[in-house]
Formats: sequence, C-alpha cells, structure tokens
Amino acid sequence: MEKKKIGAEIRVLANLIGRNFNEINSGDECYDLTGPQSLILAYLYKHQNDDVFQKDIELEFNIRRSSATGVLKCLEAHDFIRRETINRDARLKKIILTKKAHEHREVLERHIDELEKILVRGLSQQEIDDLIKILGKVKRNLE
Repeated sequence: MEKKKIGAEIRVLANLIGRNFNEINSGDECYDLTGPQSLILAYLYKHQNDDVFQKDIELEFNIRRSSATGVLKCLEAHDFIRRETINRDARLKKIILTKKAHEHREVLERHIDELEKILVRGLSQQEIDDLIKILGKVKRNLE
C-alpha cells in the first residue's frame, strides 16, 4: 500500500473545509463571504474593543500582506468593514466593523460553529486535543 503524503491530505482537507463552508453559507445572507473573509470577521468581532490593523490580521492568520489587502478590500467593498486613519500615524488604518457586519454577526458565528461541529463529528475530546497538538507541531515545522 502506498504511503499517504501529509501535505496532500492537508490540501484535500483545506479544499473540503472551504467547500463545506461555502455550502453552509449558501442558504443565508452571508452567501457571498468566503471562508477566510468569515474567519477574519469573526476575529474582528472578538477584538472589536481593540485597535485592529491589517498587520494584526496578517499575523493572526499567517497570511501575506497582499492576501490580507485583498480580503480586507473585499470586505470593505461589501460594506462589512471600513478603515480609519488614526491620529498618531496617518499610515495606520484601524479596521472597524460596520453596521452591516454587526447585523450579520449571529448568522456568521452560527455558520462557523456549524462547520466546527462537522469537523469534529465522531471524534472524542481526546482525539480533538491530540489533533490540535499534532497540527500545532506541523505548523511550527513550517514556520
């Protein structure tokens, strides 16, 4: 039997997660949000009382500046966020959730929870803990 490649398995999982999330989103008013956009909004909800900048998004999600710029521009174009210059440094733009983003929060968080339930279905708490630990090691290997 051929030995499975971890990278290939992770890539397939990433595709399946994206596809499942899009399917979950398709029935609601958040249908045009991608998985990464939704996760970034969830991060912004969690940190809405903090000053959040693009650099924070890049670090939290381990994405390049160009990727963060693209996702944030799309969220801005769909009126989920706006960016405001701060007084101390005109180059820094604080990311602020809009009224539309707040109106969609409950639905979006429900979608993320639904996907999480699908991901762990049939796994014991010990298996979930082990998986998180193993994924952390794999992530550190790549950093």
